Amino acid sequence: MKSRSLTINGYTLPLCARCTGILAGYLFFPFFLILNLNFPLWLGIVLNLPMVIDGWTQKRKYRISNNSLRLSTGIVSGLGQSMIIVSVSQKIISIFL
Repeated sequence: MKSRSLTINGYTLPLCARCTGILAGYLFFPFFLILNLNFPLWLGIVLNLPMVIDGWTQKRKYRISNNSLRLSTGIVSGLGQSMIIVSVSQKIISIFL
């Protein structure tokens, strides 16, 4: 939906604000991997909860979300997903090394 997408200088991005935020959060992944940062798995899961709550309450029509909130919860979720991927990858690698 165009109303849920970000518009920059008159150009509407092809992804919704939430998906754009998730992709922006994924940009942290290489840094976590290169710096060999070790995060607890639960932290990555917890960081996904704001997006889930925002999406669920919006879908159930409990409230109306906005693009700023969608973008911010998307970034936090992408960050959390990056943490989960790095944590799981490190555990798998440690098993084989």
